[in-house]
Amino acid sequence: MKIRLLTLVSIIFFVLSCGESESKNTKADKKLGKLEVEIPGELKDKPEVCKYIKDMNVITDDFALLFDNLIDEAEEYDGFKEEDLSMSDQIKLATMATKYAVKSGELLVKWSECLENRAKFEKDLSDAEIKALDKTVERFEKRMKQVEEKHKEFFEKANKNN
Repeated sequence: MKIRLLTLVSIIFFVLSCGESESKNTKADKKLGKLEVEIPGELKDKPEVCKYIKDMNVITDDFALLFDNLIDEAEEYDGFKEEDLSMSDQIKLATMATKYAVKSGELLVKWSECLENRAKFEKDLSDAEIKALDKTVERFEKRMKQVEEKHKEFFEKANKNN
């Protein structure tokens, strides 16, 4: 009886842990729009894959918010030439650039670690499971598209200047 109860509790815990972030609104959801986290059915019974998907989605949202915040913060300097900025503004821009470069570097390290973990468990997955796993990349593309849409004018100006 104890074993059945323990097994049942373990299964419930596992199912909840794989699905808990799917309905939560993240900061990125609130700021950029809701974007579901999908853990395909064929992968729900693989804890290391569930963890990878959750971690990649957190990194994706953090990366999108980083760019969104950078654009918001730098927008006040849009249209100015460097030589027209005061020394104080140039220092602010340099500090901002450094801050965001460091943060993006930290996220890229996390991204790289996730990809290393994926390489470890991916060899045990079927082609269908790997295809399902690739949805995390699709979500990254969708999230970055949300940033692009939100800052459409900024990107249009940037494209005109290039």
